[in-house]
Amino acid sequence: MNRQSQEIFPFLKNLDIPPEWDEAAARFVKTGRTCMVIGGPDTGKSTLSRYLIYRAFAAGKPAALVDLDVGQSHLGPPAALGLALFPPRFPGDDSLFPDGLYFIGQTSPVGAVLEVTVGCRTLADQALDQGVRHIVVNTSGLVQGPAAFRLKPAQAELLRPPLILGLARERELDCLLQAMGTRDGREACVLPVSALSTRKSMEARRAYREARFREYFARARRRSLPLKKISWRGVPLSQGRPLEPEEIERYAEILKTPVLLGEADGRRVVLLLEEMTAECHHRAAGEEKLVFLTWQSFALRLVGLLDGQCRTMGLGLLLPGPWNGRSVTVLTPVAAQAAPQVRFLHVGKLRLSPDGRELG
Repeated sequence: MNRQSQEIFPFLKNLDIPPEWDEAAARFVKTGRTCMVIGGPDTGKSTLSRYLIYRAFAAGKPAALVDLDVGQSHLGPPAALGLALFPPRFPGDDSLFPDGLYFIGQTSPVGAVLEVTVGCRTLADQALDQGVRHIVVNTSGLVQGPAAFRLKPAQAELLRPPLILGLARERELDCLLQAMGTRDGREACVLPVSALSTRKSMEARRAYREARFREYFARARRRSLPLKKISWRGVPLSQGRPLEPEEIERYAEILKTPVLLGEADGRRVVLLLEEMTAECHHRAAGEEKLVFLTWQSFALRLVGLLDGQCRTMGLGLLLPGPWNGRSVTVLTPVAAQAAPQVRFLHVGKLRLSPDGRELG
């Protein structure tokens, strides 16, 4: 890399590029299509992914980066998958507001294998729809355990990447690459870890997430969303018929607490309560299948704001306040003119303060 390239793309200045990375990048630029980058934590997956994008961009090939690392994401905020297109962006762009998002709602892919797998295909298709053929998929550091052996082969099956690049310090990827298969002439190369790669502590990882969240919500504003236009995801609501007022009154009398909302789907009854009572615990063990949610538990939950086509418009925080049955208030950077397009609130597992701190 010459000085001029480093001046145009500052992220190149402090890179250590092993010769094997150069050879893999040349292969990616020549063959095109999708390249999947895998490796354990802190092996340099994001650095290699940026370098692949740079090489395609420098060769005049439109490229896309799909970031599947929900915990240490470099595109978009944590708890979401991100997509960036180059051009119009320049290599090294780690924007919190990329060209595409897919909300997951947690910072580990464990327990969200289906969502992360669907999201990777959705964002790759979005790039293909823009006419991009050089696609780099940067995966999470989950390479061991049952979830890894479900997630990575499923992603490879959906994406069908001709090239898989693995970063390994020893032979920790051997079994996983074997499980991912060699279908359709797929090539898998294990590359050395860059000498500049260092292991991060759990505290450093948490600090990174919180800094990304803090910056993402720095431009957020309060938006009131009408409940009559909203369906819920991530919680057992919007899945059955609404209970009649007299049914809600009956459950309120039985449970000795106000019932704010109720639904029945033929298998169970879901009740949104003002608070849990001793009677709730007693009834939960009865013959009738009852599921209890409290409105207070929704406060400061991270949510995905989705439009009518289930595309993620942005992330938000459900703000605490009394239930009025008409609207919910969300802190989000989604613009006021776009807020009326929200049709789904996907409730995640995380709770955050408005300044990005992760709450228990």
